[in-house]
Amino acid sequence: AEAMGMQVIYVDVVPKLPMGNARQVATLAELLGQADFVTMHVPNLPQTRNMIGPKEFAQMRKGAFFLNASRGNTVVIPALAEALKSGHLRGAYVDVFPVEPGKNGENLFESELRGCPNTLMTPHVGGSTEEAQAKIGEEVASALLKCVNEGSTHGAVNFPEVDMKICTSGKTHRVLIIHRNKPGVMAAVNSVFTDAKANICQQFLNTKDEIGYVIVDTNVEASSEVKTKLAALDAVIKVRVLF
Repeated sequence: AEAMGMQVIYVDVVPKLPMGNARQVATLAELLGQADFVTMHVPNLPQTRNMIGPKEFAQMRKGAFFLNASRGNTVVIPALAEALKSGHLRGAYVDVFPVEPGKNGENLFESELRGCPNTLMTPHVGGSTEEAQAKIGEEVASALLKCVNEGSTHGAVNFPEVDMKICTSGKTHRVLIIHRNKPGVMAAVNSVFTDAKANICQQFLNTKDEIGYVIVDTNVEASSEVKTKLAALDAVIKVRVLF
């Protein structure tokens, strides 16, 4: 705000060292009577519930703007709607609501602020927008396809995260191995490939807690015998020959 030439004032329950040229005022009423833009940044506590209501909106300067990016229960929404419709406030931006939108779609979210002049409402959870929901669907589908086709677990939450590009230097074959995170596992796995005279072109291992996951690219296709030997290793949980 200061970069745009605005003077910043703030109020807090405790004295705080100001940032930049901001100036702390003694009371909320003092702030409301001076500010052209009032922004809320408070937690949802019993003492902040309905902190801004009819009285506080009346104390604001005529033509001021109100922004709430804190918590929905800190503002009396009907009072804000009335201040906007009467023209006392010139506009508002609201990112939080007493009852957050559950999902997207027509007529699935009701608020007294709908239809108010110069009012912008956004969902507190950024992923709840229609655009974000579409992107999330695309991202999940893409991640699943990459897991199926390449063995990638990029973005995994409760599983080792491994993402290895397909080797382009000659024809390779890929094996995926899930195993218990124990000493000596990789030595045993690599011995199986060595016995099969398979050269390992590239390999990527990662572990998470008690589970390990490794992608192995070799120069020869893993036979059913190699798969059987890998699966028979004591620490191996699952083997998949990808291609």
